[in-house]
Amino acid sequence: MDATPAPYGTTSSTPIPASAGPGPTTLPAPAPTPPSYESHQPSSSSAAAAAAAAVAAAVASSATGAQSRPCDICRQRKPRCVREEGRDKWVMCSCHGQPCTYLRGPLPRKRRKATDPPEVRPQTNGSGNAAAAGPPPALMPLDPQEEITHPSPELLEALSPSLAGSENIAHFNPPSLLDGTLGLHLKTNSEYVGNTSYREPSLLDLHRPSDPSVRSVRRLDDSTVFLIHRDRETSSEPQRIADLDAIEKLVHPLGSTLVNLYFRIVHPSFPVLHKKVFLEKYARSYHEFSPPLLAAVYLIALDWSLYDRTLATSSWQPDQAALEALALRTMSDDMKRPKISTLQAGLLIQQRFRNNTWTFTAQLIALAQGLGLHVDCSDWAIPEWEKGLRRRLAWGLFMQDKWGALVHGRPSHIRLDEDWDVRPCRVEDFPETAADEEYDPEGSAEVVVGRELFLRQIELSLILSDVLATFYTAKATRRGGTLDQIGTVGVAELAKPIVMMLREWYAKLPEALQLQETRLKKLSANGSLHLSYISIDLALHRSLVRNISSNAPPELRAAIRTGARARLAAASNIISNLQMEHIQSFWGFAASAQLAGIGSFAGLLWTTSDDDAEAMYYADRVEEYLWSLRVRAQAAPFAREALRMLEADVGGLGAVRAAATTGLHGEMKM
Repeated sequence: MDATPAPYGTTSSTPIPASAGPGPTTLPAPAPTPPSYESHQPSSSSAAAAAAAAVAAAVASSATGAQSRPCDICRQRKPRCVREEGRDKWVMCSCHGQPCTYLRGPLPRKRRKATDPPEVRPQTNGSGNAAAAGPPPALMPLDPQEEITHPSPELLEALSPSLAGSENIAHFNPPSLLDGTLGLHLKTNSEYVGNTSYREPSLLDLHRPSDPSVRSVRRLDDSTVFLIHRDRETSSEPQRIADLDAIEKLVHPLGSTLVNLYFRIVHPSFPVLHKKVFLEKYARSYHEFSPPLLAAVYLIALDWSLYDRTLATSSWQPDQAALEALALRTMSDDMKRPKISTLQAGLLIQQRFRNNTWTFTAQLIALAQGLGLHVDCSDWAIPEWEKGLRRRLAWGLFMQDKWGALVHGRPSHIRLDEDWDVRPCRVEDFPETAADEEYDPEGSAEVVVGRELFLRQIELSLILSDVLATFYTAKATRRGGTLDQIGTVGVAELAKPIVMMLREWYAKLPEALQLQETRLKKLSANGSLHLSYISIDLALHRSLVRNISSNAPPELRAAIRTGARARLAAASNIISNLQMEHIQSFWGFAASAQLAGIGSFAGLLWTTSDDDAEAMYYADRVEEYLWSLRVRAQAAPFAREALRMLEADVGGLGAVRAAATTGLHGEMKM
């Protein structure tokens, strides 16, 4: 390793560090949503009778055996127990690969106080006095966990929508995670009313639309108002169902297997979905999703098909090209009725480097602003878990914008100091804990480590934002711009605090996020974190090298080039130290461009070398780096793409050594 360079802009001997560091059980297949009953609504009396009969049958069924009551895990965690027809396990047990056991007794009842209100019981139709109708038939007493207060989705779907608010069955409506949410309703989309909009919030409070079912107003706090639109204005519901059926047909019968893979490997380090909400909906029907989101989850999960025994041994594999085409087409359709699921789908689709375009990123940012993700939601009247989801999504989009700006060489769309008012993510914004991976099979990613990694990636993206705003704006880089005006010494002074921020960030990394920290039979996304770190360091030093002027102090020029040489060595070491646990984990869209950036940085140092000896040194480094990518390309698609980018797009780094050997360097020297 080369000597550590001195701080830029000084002749002090105090060093700046060269680098701070260089077959599982699957979900049951979802049942299609039953047909709509809107065209044929039974009378309230007949519907109530049907509901009562269905509930009575369900109660009687619950007394027939242990398999009808909640299992031990459901008693402990208290989720809503749902079992699909013909299945032996509850849905949540199948999801987590947990055994369904019935060894524990009922939980202790909470004794009712004298001041507690009496239970609300349904009255018999046709009588206002329940006692007059005679005593109800004797039923076996049930544990609170066994009472039919949470009927199956099949029972609820069988009831007419017109009865949803009926007093006869109101107490049968099960609580759902989706209750009270803003941006997650299937058939409505929300529109944030901005401060400069012609729609004055105080006037919206007075507005009474002629048809509230088409558009309504929802106030979340003193200054935040949303318009809620029905999707029927902008989309065809039959087309949405047809698209979902086409997507499901492409993966059937492996849909639940792919969902399981996604949440095992991708979700821990890229938590832009809410796992329990997704699984609650998936257990009912795949028809409850927006088509691009379902397609994106399936599509990304297919990259890890070898980590499921069923997929790994199957002679048939889903058509990825057809699935990708459906995802992109339905994404375009879904943008006409934007909601949180649209943004989630867009972020997932962009993680596949072929689909990552700067125009697409701009569309997602505009979409997110329409959903109000750029403002603080802490005081909004929405569920706490949705606030956490909104923050994770907002910061996921922030990272997409900043890394996209670096990768594509474009100005960032998000102005951090002006148009971004999102509270930093905290631990409580992540609903999953270590208990959720208790039964995860081999090849999974660790939930707690993934959460910490996501938080550190946010920190890195904030540092990257400073680098872009300081060294890569149009005004800073133009001829006669800011960087030219302050000269090499001034540029080095601007770099010093950012170098120190990177140094402090790396020093505070917990042991679980160190590159060498891997666990047996567990995938590790730590490699992507360290690659992001070194990529920011290289972006900073690329600007320093480019801005060495002819009249720069010799000692400063030497310090900059020595530091750049050390960073290149550190980057090469990170790539060399990647284990298969790193390579096989989830890597975001920027990974291939980050790897290509290392080779490009080596090429920059070659073209700016002081003499032929230095040029030969960097020519050797370029050759070694291309080889390291080549031997990893088969196992890592992002490395294969980086190799293609370097050999095809950058201008042929393979010619660097030939040029240095034949003495062409002097002609190409900048």
